[in-house]
Formats: sequence, C-alpha cells, structure tokens
Amino acid sequence: MKRRDFLAAGSAGLAALTTTTALAAEPAVAEPVRREFIEVRKYTVKNADKRAQLVSILDKALIPALNRQEINPVGVFVPIEGAEKKAEEYALNVFAVIPHKTMRTFVSVNTKLLADRQYRRDAAPIFETTSKDPVFADCETFLLQGFPTIPSVEVPQLGPDRAFRLRLYRSFNIERNAAKIRMFDTGGELALFREVGLNPIFFGNILAGTKMPAFLYMVGCSSLENLNETWKTFASHPKWQAIKDLPEYKDTATYIENFYLKPSAGSQI
Repeated sequence: MKRRDFLAAGSAGLAALTTTTALAAEPAVAEPVRREFIEVRKYTVKNADKRAQLVSILDKALIPALNRQEINPVGVFVPIEGAEKKAEEYALNVFAVIPHKTMRTFVSVNTKLLADRQYRRDAAPIFETTSKDPVFADCETFLLQGFPTIPSVEVPQLGPDRAFRLRLYRSFNIERNAAKIRMFDTGGELALFREVGLNPIFFGNILAGTKMPAFLYMVGCSSLENLNETWKTFASHPKWQAIKDLPEYKDTATYIENFYLKPSAGSQI
C-alpha cells in the first residue's frame, strides 16, 4: 500500500471511530410524546325529547361514522339529574368527546361525514328537518391539546353506572392559565387524582373555544356516589392541602364551570 493511501485509510478509520465513540457517549434522546387534539362538543337542545333524539343519533350514526374514520374512542354524555343544584342549568345539554391524533382529522371530519352515505342515512333526522325544528339548537366546540403527562384520552374500566365530572378552569391571562396547567400536570395534582381514585379521562388546554384562556378536564368513577366520596378524599388529602397554597399557583383559576355527566348507551368512554 502506498503511503498516501495508508494515511487516507487511517484518517477515515479514525474519523469513523471518533464518530461512533461520540454517538455512544451521547445520552439517548427520548422521542417527544405526541399529544392528541381533543374536540369537545356541547350541544344545546330545546327539550327532553330533542335531547333523547340527539343522543340516539350520536350513538347510532355519529360514533360508528367516526370509527370508520379511525377516530376512537368517542364519548357521548348527558347531565346527571339532581347531581348538584346547578344541574338544571345544563339539563338540555349533550356532550361529545372526540379525540384526534392529528389536526388533519379535526379539519376534515365534517367533510368526510357529509361524504359518508351510511352516516347520512343513519343521521337522517338532522338533515331532513328544517331550521324551524332542528334536532339541536346550538353546538359549541372546544378544541384542546392533551397535557404532556396525559397526552391522549384514557378509558378506565368503570362499569355501567360510571359517572364523570367535566370541569372548565378559566384564568385571567395566559401566564396564569399556564401556571394552573403546571399545577395539575407536573405540580402533583393530577398524580394525586390517580392516587385517590379520580380516574383521568382527559386533560387539555383549550386552543380554540370560549371563556379563554382556559382548560378542560374530565375524571370518572364507578358511580356518582363513588365520585363524590372520592372527591372529598382528594379535597382533604394532605398532599392537596400542601399544593393548593403554593405561591406559584396563586390567583390562577378565576372561573370554574362544573358538569356531572353520565354516558349514553353507545358511548365508548
């Protein structure tokens, strides 16, 4: 081998060895967690009959159609009558929780529903009525992004009598909203929920909606009684008492909405 070739080969080998050694020395970088986008729809109807009609359509038409788009699990919920004093204020609401792995499915969902002939047949009452007698009077939509520590919708096995608590926390500016999210996400509150048995379903910052800046979350238990008892356990827990008075979380949630919900017959959550 000529001296010139030998030196070139040696340099290449040294470079390769150096690169391999450097790569081995670098710590492995974890892949970023993909946080789902979560669509929460709040329908308003005129009366109890319309509510029953809408729930039936969501169960028998919307959920299967979304599943055909590979969107799942889809939740449909109605208020629990008598769960709290304010329950009558939202008795004519129906809620739907629709997870999206990417923004693309959120953007295209209704276009695909309109192109789905089976959905159009199954949801015929929505399309065959007139503006004088619609199935629902209004639909308010919130678009969320899951928290880093709970990036997607979870479906714990809670049984047929399961009950849920949906809560909206609004702050007066985006910095205080971010602080309140940290209180749950990394500050210990969400971990304590799991510890006491308040099963997280989703936690998401609201990217688009009303009453912003804010976030929505949902927890569930095996029954309304169990939900109320577990909430009391959480509220009196020493860890919560230590978290709630920390100065970094002062003056965060200045407005709270609270809904006690039960699943429809066809709900996948």
